[in-house]
Amino acid sequence: MINKIIKRLSATSTWAASTDMTPVDLPRDGLITEITIRAHVTATLTAAAYDDWFRRIIQNIKFEGDGGRAYLGMSGTQMSCVLSLWNEITAHAPTLVSNGAGIALAAPDVASATFDSIFKFHPGCNKSDPFDTSVVIPAAFLSMLQAKLTTTSNAVVDAAGLITAATFNYEVAVVQGSTAELKALAVMSPVGSTLVYTHTADYSDFSYDIDVPAGAWLRSIIARITDDTGALVGRRKNDEVTGMKLKKPKSGDFVFESNIAELQHTMAQRFGCPGVCGDVGPIGAIATIRPAPAAVLSMLPSGFVVIDLRMFGHPLYGLDLRGYQTGDLKLGLTIANYAAGDATTLYWDQLLPIVF
Repeated sequence: MINKIIKRLSATSTWAASTDMTPVDLPRDGLITEITIRAHVTATLTAAAYDDWFRRIIQNIKFEGDGGRAYLGMSGTQMSCVLSLWNEITAHAPTLVSNGAGIALAAPDVASATFDSIFKFHPGCNKSDPFDTSVVIPAAFLSMLQAKLTTTSNAVVDAAGLITAATFNYEVAVVQGSTAELKALAVMSPVGSTLVYTHTADYSDFSYDIDVPAGAWLRSIIARITDDTGALVGRRKNDEVTGMKLKKPKSGDFVFESNIAELQHTMAQRFGCPGVCGDVGPIGAIATIRPAPAAVLSMLPSGFVVIDLRMFGHPLYGLDLRGYQTGDLKLGLTIANYAAGDATTLYWDQLLPIVF
């Protein structure tokens, strides 16, 4: 008999700046369909918040099973920003909870304030169903499964204020059943990898090529693009990588070629995203007041795009690259306005069949 539950773990992680936190054991009594991390943060804020200030508190995220297999492996440039925005776009899930301290959308009030930042990993294809079994972590068939987080510095949220304390709590959605029932449901599992490319020059006509990883299904490509603004953190902007092309060099064919605005519009259309208000300053500096009723409510998120590849391949799993070799598929970038410190962070949203 199938049973569906959401478990709130008793284990928590306590903030320490730039630290590998103690791993947290995840339940192994079923198939995991969703993991939520809620960070309860206290910070000294000065109304000089960095872009994505409430997203910037985790550097590396890994859900690791037997043999070091990462079911989610994000490492590099403040990967909590990527995870937060990815979930917000595809699941329409808010990621900031104000604790009544008057936190505005883009610039928090001054002095000590507390807020909750929500990070959710949902590997399945139906983001509105926490128990979607189209893609799962097969926890019941593993001998170990842990959540491993690395924090950022305590200065990543505010230009003149620090994080002073934080606690991370975990909730896990689990589908339970007999061994036979779980094996019948467990068809595909998540796997993925991160690439951080620090820009080196301008490139026209999609001419900077990045090898797309082979050997698995590729469901989507998630890109976060920042310029060199600020000594500590970059600002997401659309004028750094201005176009992308997914190429098949051996045949001279390609899957798509689009400029960044078209890719973002397709993303919004694909996921029913209404856009966000008060995003990072394509019109100007960060807002210092809450958006008014007349504010623009359909602004696309600058410097961020989820490219859904399911429309080009399998309706659930995307492109089947299991028979491909490295170099068979390349992502070509058009790069403009180069300056030292510009960077593109890519997360390859990959899937592998589960074999028992």
